Amino acid sequence: MPELTLPQHPRPATVAVAWVLLLGIATPLPGQAPAPEETPEAREQARLCERLDEEEGIEACRAALALGLGPERRGPVREVLARHLVDVERWSELAEHYREDVRLAPEDAEAWVRLGTTVLFALNEQAEALAALEEAVRLDPGDATTRCLLAVALHSLARHEEATEAFDEAVRLDPTVFDGRPAARAVREAARRGEPWP
Repeated sequence: MPELTLPQHPRPATVAVAWVLLLGIATPLPGQAPAPEETPEAREQARLCERLDEEEGIEACRAALALGLGPERRGPVREVLARHLVDVERWSELAEHYREDVRLAPEDAEAWVRLGTTVLFALNEQAEALAALEEAVRLDPGDATTRCLLAVALHSLARHEEATEAFDEAVRLDPTVFDGRPAARAVREAARRGEPWP
């Protein structure tokens, strides 16, 4: 399971990159409706989306999606678009991309996790992050990593007692959840003391 890394300086971009990559951009979204007919132009833009970098790649991905893709291409193109947005550190656009993901697949817990971690670590939008992570936990209550993220969001809002409870539930679900995760353990201890971290 990925290490829970938290921002320790005013620039959270590096943390957001780590979480975006570790929490599964490459997870296809269920329930995506195909376009009525996938055109050769859309397929060409999808090919360019994967081959081009940064701004050109973003434009090609968006063009492919706008032209209409079938489900076998739409999910991967959305994943590549997210990676391009990470590469150029366009965090607000990445958050909006993930908001669209949850609109497309509201029952996908991982989509809610991606949104929650992005708005928490990259944009410091704690209230939105908390709502997204609460929904992720509701959809997948047995995931210990998501519980840790929820606890971090609660702690960021100074809701220390609730954060402690969420951390404790994560440990109950997976006693090894803090193995190799010193940052998560430190946040848990700070929550128990009712103190901010870092």
